[in-house]
Formats: sequence, C-alpha cells, structure tokens
Amino acid sequence: MGCVLNTERGMIVLHVVAWACAAVWASAAAAQSPDVEYLELHPYEHDAFSPGGGGASDLEELLEIYETQVPIGDTSGFDSPLNAFLSRTDALNDRIGLRLGSAYTALGAWAAGAGGDPSGSAGDFDVMSAWTLVGRGGPDTGTLVVTGEYRYSIGSDPASSLGGELGTLINPVNAFNDRGWVLRDAYWLQRFAGGTVRVLAGRAAPDDYVGLQPMQNINALFVNRNFSANPTVPFPGHGPMIGVSVRPGDSYVTFGIASAYGVTTESGWNTIDDGDYFYSVEAGITPDIAGKGRGRYSVMVWYIDARDQGVNSPSDQGITLVAGQSLSERFQVWGRYAYADATTTNVRQAIQGGLGYVGALGSPSNMTGFALAYAQPRSSSSRDEKVMEVFQRLQLTRFTQVSAGVQLIVDPGNNPDDDLATVFYARLRIAF
Repeated sequence: MGCVLNTERGMIVLHVVAWACAAVWASAAAAQSPDVEYLELHPYEHDAFSPGGGGASDLEELLEIYETQVPIGDTSGFDSPLNAFLSRTDALNDRIGLRLGSAYTALGAWAAGAGGDPSGSAGDFDVMSAWTLVGRGGPDTGTLVVTGEYRYSIGSDPASSLGGELGTLINPVNAFNDRGWVLRDAYWLQRFAGGTVRVLAGRAAPDDYVGLQPMQNINALFVNRNFSANPTVPFPGHGPMIGVSVRPGDSYVTFGIASAYGVTTESGWNTIDDGDYFYSVEAGITPDIAGKGRGRYSVMVWYIDARDQGVNSPSDQGITLVAGQSLSERFQVWGRYAYADATTTNVRQAIQGGLGYVGALGSPSNMTGFALAYAQPRSSSSRDEKVMEVFQRLQLTRFTQVSAGVQLIVDPGNNPDDDLATVFYARLRIAF
C-alpha cells in the first residue's frame, strides 16, 4: 500500500515539474497571446477527412487546440505562458504550414455496488502534427499527419481495468490503459476538386472516421465505451489504411479499407499480403436547418474478413445508423443504432441516445452531457446491459478542462451476481 501511494505521489510530482518547466520556457520565449480567432465549429462540421469523423480524430483534436476556449473566470495571467507557446507554433504554421500540438489527459474512476468496488486511473499524453506540403493557401492541399501517444497507469490499476472487475458487457472506461508509447497515425491526406474529394493513405484507424455518434470523444465528452466508441464493430487498431471521402454539397460518402490485423502497438505493414481486411462504407447528409443548425444523418455498413494468421477469428458484418441534430446554438441531440452478427464482439445490438448542452455554469466552452444505452449480447450466457451516463465539463483556463461524471450500469452483462454498478469518474485535460 505504501509503495503504491509513493508511486502515485511520484507521478504527480513529475507532472507538476513537467508542467512548470513548459510554462517557464514558453513564458521566456514570448509575452503576448496569439491573435487566434475563436472558431465556433459545431461537432458535425468537423470534417478534416470525413464528415462522419469525430472530435477524437487527430486533425480535429489539433484544430481544437487553436480555438480560443473561454474560461469560467479571468485566467489571463495563468494562460500567458501557454499563449506564448501557442503563438510560436501558430507562427510556424503561418511560415511553413506545420501545425504542432500536444495534450495531456488524466482520468480516475471509482466503482461501487459490484465487483468489490474497484478503482483505477491512467494518464494519456498526445503529440500531434500536420504539415501541409502541397497546395497551401488553396482548397486542394496535401498534408502529412503524424501523431504519437503515451498511455500509462497511475497507481496499481489503469482506469480501463474496471470493466473486467465489474463484469460488464461493455467497458465503462474506454482507452485509458497502460500500453506505453505508440505511433498512432502516419498518413497522407490529399484533397482534390476543390476539397470535394479527399484521399487518406498510410497508417490510421477506421474508427476515427466512420460509425461515430456526434458526441464521441473520450478526452472531452462521454467515457463509457457505449458512447466513446462503437462497441458492436470489431474495428482494427491503427495500421495500413486507405480511405476516400466524396462530399458534394450537404451529402457525403466515405469508403475505407484497412488491414484486419491492425494493432496500434505494431507497425502492421507485414500484414498487407495476408489479404484479410476491414471494409466500410458510410453515406450521409449534413443539412443546415434554418433556426436550428447543422445535423448529420448517416448509415454505415461494414465487413471484416476471417483472420487466420495468429488470431483465428471468424468474419463479421454489421450496420450502424446515426442521427444527430443541433436544436439551437447551445442544445444538440443524437441517437445511434448498431447491429452486428457479433461473432467477434459479443454485442449483437446497441441502441444509444443522448444530448449535449453548451454554456452551463458561466462559460460557452462548458459542456453538459446525458446519455442512455441498451446493449444486447450474442451469447445467451450474458445479460442485456443498460447504461446511463451524465457528465459536466468546466473550462478552468483557456487550456485546461476538468470533468466529473457518473454512470449507472443496470444488469452488468457478464456479472449475474450484481444488478447495479455505479461508476464515478474525474478527468483533467491540458491541451496546447
């Protein structure tokens, strides 16, 4: 017990020291804030590659760093060092088209009512870059995107361990594990025909671009995997991928093919010759309704080949329907239905719906979220699982967010001994 506490204290000290060093360096580099216009982009309009992509994709997270978030109070003095740092990276983008960004996110989760009341916490450090080398200043650009990530456990167990401890069908905490350093993305994004045709080729993950609900971003929004992922789909991890997105007007079609053996901790290039792939097609419309705002209505179908090389997994297929709509500048609603043969995920059907409200508690950058989910397993030995999640996110400074949330999990799917589990979580994010 003492060793664990000492380790946790050491990690906290390391975080504080690293943050202080970055702030001192940036403050010495310059003293004024960058003149960056606040971009009031609705999540449905985040369309670096596909209009169906979510805020968790690499380019969207990089874009959000340069949005001028509004803190709940006057934090200009605290923000000035990182404003100076951002002004330097923004100037680099102006000169040579290279945009850089980084973010640190930490999440702790505590459960009650099942599985012995487990807890866990983990940290995630992201570095992101997008270098526009072709066509800068015009609509038909060519951009090299490279991102890396470091995930680690804070204490004895990462936050992602809660699902196994609670016996849930779908993990209440997605992504916050302890897999260490990885190269996430390394791809070329080329635009043609005035940006209406976009081609992505290289190392990427298909679940960043298709099958997402509009409020899908575990770093800033919902945490339960029902909402922070699409749990019916056996998406491969980051690996070899080619995608094409065509968007005439307010409609779009996005095609993709990726290695079925994609594992984010491995390069995956040696799997191309195996001939086993994950295929997806998503078609949708993104209408802008007068007096309400933009929405997205889409259907995605997918198929994954049987994998025989060291995995021994059968083929699988399914469909996902998404509907989301802004009802005002502050309020949005969404729903998603997904079906799969479930030979690989044990989730036959999933129904989710939620809403988001922007601007509660004093800042237009604050977000309130509420969502419900129902998941039906393929296996008769598992139970239908129901989930409710509520969170509140506060913009403490321009660069710092904190969130708190709670989940109620009724009938944990793989735990017949408990009928209710409650999960509380807290999240800190610093992006610059």
